[in-house]
Amino acid sequence: MPADNYVLSEADRSVIHALQIAPRAAWSRLAAVLGGRPDTLAQRWARMCADGTAWCGALGLHTGETPPCMAWVEVFCTGERDPLRTALLTEDPHVLSVFEVTGDRSMLLYVAFPDLTMLDEHLSTRLLRLPGVTGTRTHLVTSVHRSGTRWRLDRLDRVQTERLIDLPGRGHVPGGAAVPSLRPEDRRLVLAMAGDSRLGVAELARLQGRSESATRRQLHRLENSGTLTHNCRPVPLHSGWPVSVVLWADFPAPDPATPPPVVHLRETVDFMSVTGPHNLAITVMLRTLEDLPGCTAALMRRMPGLRIADTVVVLRCHKTAAQVLGPDGRRIRTVPPDIWTRPVPLPTGL
Repeated sequence: MPADNYVLSEADRSVIHALQIAPRAAWSRLAAVLGGRPDTLAQRWARMCADGTAWCGALGLHTGETPPCMAWVEVFCTGERDPLRTALLTEDPHVLSVFEVTGDRSMLLYVAFPDLTMLDEHLSTRLLRLPGVTGTRTHLVTSVHRSGTRWRLDRLDRVQTERLIDLPGRGHVPGGAAVPSLRPEDRRLVLAMAGDSRLGVAELARLQGRSESATRRQLHRLENSGTLTHNCRPVPLHSGWPVSVVLWADFPAPDPATPPPVVHLRETVDFMSVTGPHNLAITVMLRTLEDLPGCTAALMRRMPGLRIADTVVVLRCHKTAAQVLGPDGRRIRTVPPDIWTRPVPLPTGL
């Protein structure tokens, strides 16, 4: 992608990086680290959100203390791309991400449900009834070793990063001892923050019909337990890292209870153990497609025994982490990820 197509300035990227570290920090505190005036930073962020080049959303998918049932689903189709099929997938609250991809499958989805029963119901009454769909292949996520919420633009220096880490509004630190727990009464708050996790406490209280003090305690509990995770991202096409690739890989695990070593490459976004013909799904973001061989070589060099079995290049991202993207890659809206509602069956012969 030519450099002149990037619409994010260095100042924009610094703001995004800061919010990736401290997503709910006040602008006055961020200004003390980044420099400039708080109102200038707020206006810059508002402009990015308004034109769809960046967002800060939140996800909370647990049911009680039970982790969600998440999966990668390969969708096999006949014929050409179908706008109706794409629209039904992007508007589906259980489908968090929708990709048009290379290879023998037509689409790749990332989905979430409270349990396996609802996943099976969704597959049989919705996915397999979509126009042109001939079959699916599901890879259940058994462990998330690294998620996209930890990917950073890396525009700030070490001193700035360390100062941001100490700011209020950072939320849960991965690896902490807290146990995620989402109560039914928390779901309205989680869904309200899906498209804008920087909403103020007063607005969140209004949306829930609760007091500000109760909402503040609720938010503090969800963030500190790791139940609510923030995801501040630039639109991939305008981030400087426009190429997304999903790698299916095999890694020998002599002890099933021992997780594979996570490779902290700059390009790594997601690193998950999955079921199916391969036991790892690794998502990477690249500056150009020509960087792919070097990235895969680095992965295999740092993980002796790793075998890359399949490489899936994303041709078009319709939806990512509940955010719907337009043809030019900008965010146009959020589909609240209400994964707890039962799937609505599609009519047969749609």
